[in-house]
Amino acid sequence: MPPPVLSAYKRVAQPKVGENGYQECQCGKSEVLPAGWNGFNAKPLKSDIHIDHDVEIVMRDGVRLYADVYRPANSTEKIPAVLSWSFYGKKYSALDMLPMCVWKCCVPPSDLSGLEKFEGLDPEAWCPRGYAIVSVDTRGAGHSDGQICVMGTQDAEDGYDVVEALAQMDWCNGSVGMAANSALAISQWFIAAQQPPSLKAVAPWEGSGDLFREQFCRGGCFSTQL
Repeated sequence: MPPPVLSAYKRVAQPKVGENGYQECQCGKSEVLPAGWNGFNAKPLKSDIHIDHDVEIVMRDGVRLYADVYRPANSTEKIPAVLSWSFYGKKYSALDMLPMCVWKCCVPPSDLSGLEKFEGLDPEAWCPRGYAIVSVDTRGAGHSDGQICVMGTQDAEDGYDVVEALAQMDWCNGSVGMAANSALAISQWFIAAQQPPSLKAVAPWEGSGDLFREQFCRGGCFSTQL
C-alpha cells in the first residue's frame, strides 16, 4: 500500500546560520555559560549552566536524533532530566516566536533567557533547581535523521527510546519527566502511552488528545478559528 501522505524530499531552501535560531551541528561541543550570561539580551542566568550540544541518540531503527542537554555546572550528584519534545527546533526559542503572536502572549523578553525551546522549559529557571533540561530535534527536524513526523506512533516510539537513553547517561539519576505546552504537551500523551520505564512524570498543559474533536471540529462543526 502506498503511504496515505506523500513526503516532500526536496528542501524548500537551504537553512542559513543565524536565521530562526539555526546553527550548524555542534556534535561533541560542551561549554559552561557563567552566571550573569545574557547572550540574547533578555534574562541573565542566575547560575552557571553546562551545555552539551547535539548529543547523538540512536533510535531502535538506527535513526540518529540530536539533543541539547542543559544542566547545573559543577554538579557532583546525579540529577533528573526533563524532556522537551517537538519538531520546532531545539534552538528555536520563545524569543524567536513571540513577536509573531498577538501582544507577544504578554511575555516580556525579561522573563526568558533565550535558551528555552519554544513552548518548553527555560534552563535558566530549572537548572538551578537541580534539573537537566533536554531539548530534542525530533525525527526529520534540525540535524536529526529521517522524515519529520507529527505526533502518532513513530513519534511515541522515538520518545520512548530517548527517555530510556537519557536515563542511562552518566549525569542522570534514572528519572526522566516531560513538561511543556501545546504541541509539546500533545507529544507527552503519545510517549507516556508507550510506558517507558524511566518516565516518572508528565506535565502537559494547553494540549489535547484528539485534534479532530478538540480543535478543528469541536461540536462537530469544522472551524479554523478555535
